[in-house]
Order: sequence, then C-alpha cells, then structure tokens
Amino acid sequence: MTERSFKAGANEEFESDLGEADIPIGPGSKPTSVGHLQRLLTQCGYVAVDDLGTFGSSTKNQLRAFQQSKGITPNGICDGLTWHVLIEAHWKLGDRLLYLKTPMLRGDDIAQLQGRLSWLGFDPGKVDGVFGPKTLRAVGEFQINVGLSGDGISGAETIAELERNIGRSSVTVTSFKEALRFGDPAKDIRTLKLAIAAPLSLAVNAEMIRQSLNKEGIRSTSFIHPDITTIASLTNTSGADLSIFLEISRSNQGCISYFQGFRYTSTIGRSIAQTIADELEKVLPIPSVEVLGSTHRMLQLTRTPSVVVAIGEPHLWSLYSIEISAAIISGLTSWKADQQ
Repeated sequence: MTERSFKAGANEEFESDLGEADIPIGPGSKPTSVGHLQRLLTQCGYVAVDDLGTFGSSTKNQLRAFQQSKGITPNGICDGLTWHVLIEAHWKLGDRLLYLKTPMLRGDDIAQLQGRLSWLGFDPGKVDGVFGPKTLRAVGEFQINVGLSGDGISGAETIAELERNIGRSSVTVTSFKEALRFGDPAKDIRTLKLAIAAPLSLAVNAEMIRQSLNKEGIRSTSFIHPDITTIASLTNTSGADLSIFLEISRSNQGCISYFQGFRYTSTIGRSIAQTIADELEKVLPIPSVEVLGSTHRMLQLTRTPSVVVAIGEPHLWSLYSIEISAAIISGLTSWKADQQ
C-alpha cells in the first residue's frame, strides 16, 4: 500500500510532505520507507539512534512509545493507523496554510491553532485537530479583531498575531463552556448520559459497568470495537455527555487519563479522572493509580469530556471486575457530589 495523502473518513484528510511509504513498516522494510518513519518520529519528539533507513531496536522502541502515547497497540510495527496518526502529529503550527476545505484538514497544527484561539476567547469548538466550520468562524472573528481580512485562512500573519496576543488571557473559552455545561450543582448525575467504550478484550467489563450504572438510574450505553476511531465516532453520535474508555495498561500500575494539550485542559475530565483514581486505589493491589493529562487518541477524537481508565495486566481486569466497576461508579458519584 503506497500513500502520500490518505483519508480517515468521508470528511477528513491527512497530508504528508515526506513522499511515499510502503505500509506496514517494520524489520526488513525498504530503507526509504523506514527513513520516512524515522523522520516522522523525530518530528514528533521520538528520536531513534539507528542509522537512517535501518529499522533497528531503537526505531522499534521509539515507535512503541509513540503508539502507547496515542492509545494505539504498541506492537512496534507501523501499520496504517499508526502512519495516519504520525502524519497528524508531525505538523507544527506555521508549517502550512490552514483553511476550510473538503475533505477537512486535520493535524496537531490545527489543534495548536484551536488551543490558541480558545485561550484568547474565540471559540473553535472541541480542540480536536480538525479544521471545521467552528474553527473557520473563530479564525475569522480573531482576524477581524486584530485588523486582518477575516477570510478564515490561517497563515503567517494570523499566526504572528496569535503569538503576539497569547498572553492576554488565562482561561480558555472551551474550558469555560465545558465547566458551565456541567457545573450546575442542581443537575443530578442521573440527568447525564454516559458512554462506556472498550476494545474486544474488555467487553465483559464494559458491559458490567453499563449494567451497574443503569441499576443506579444513570443512563449509559456501551460501545465495543477493536478500532479507537470507530469507538470515538460511535460515542460522538450517541448523544453521550461523558465517556469512559477502558484499556489494559502496559505497566503494573494504573493510569486515568484526561485530555490535556495544545493550551487546553479538560477540567471536567481532570476532575472525573481524579475521583475515579482515588476510588480505584482503595480496591486494587497496585502501587498507585496515576492521573495524567494526555493527547490519547480517544480523548482527542471524542467531543465530550472523556477519561481513559488503564489498569495493569489483563488478569486484574478479570479478578477485580466487580471492584473496578464499583470504583468507577463511586468515582463518578463523588465527582458530581464535589460540585455541590
């Protein structure tokens, strides 16, 4: 499979300026393809010390680290999904013109743009790295406010004005709107709808949590699928207010992640992550449960406040399934009680 630019759906497009690569990329792949992979990894902050074009242990380890940071199975092989996400992540603000087109542009440079706009009080919607109509409107409104044309195209002048003005605000409009939506003390958690999502390996756990939530009068639905992009899409179209993604951790500890990146922090996600972590530490035989801001792919693709619950080895999910379910529900209840 040879790719220069490629689509992730009907309305999104990835672009690369590195040329063509044969996918998958791993040991024995063409040196040109391996070289493209190594350059992408370096631009994303994962530097392999193997010779350029040689897929050695360093390249594999750096690739695995990148995959794990994005919630992709860290197998050390660059498949189509990993390549797509690398392309998305390697763009930096200023590398290219950003504008509304069909299919829509996406990349970390767009997320950086959205984060800066939100920081300055211009609402681009979710900081998701997709240049859609809301981002177009936010760019145009910002441009008019600083005396530019208001055409909604983010180029060198617009970026320069963003950087010049970036110190004038301390709370992003996206964070403020999120807090306003969920911060009503009179709004009971039973008025919210939750999505519980998981890969196939944790389907039983997801269904157990869903059933337990419903018994407590909390509306919920579950989505089980091997592909994170599909799960995020299902979550986005379900009408859920919050989402929880279950994942097997690659360490002997636990980690609850919320979205943080590109000058944006999901304050609701952070609060939920902390209360769930507190409850899990009471019932699991692991050293600690870390709370971590992340650009995990599930967190970036979902429009609602979301958390990723990652717990140790697979046997912990089976041996402590009842305790994990109860801890997640208790954490959600505690989060809402803290808002009273």
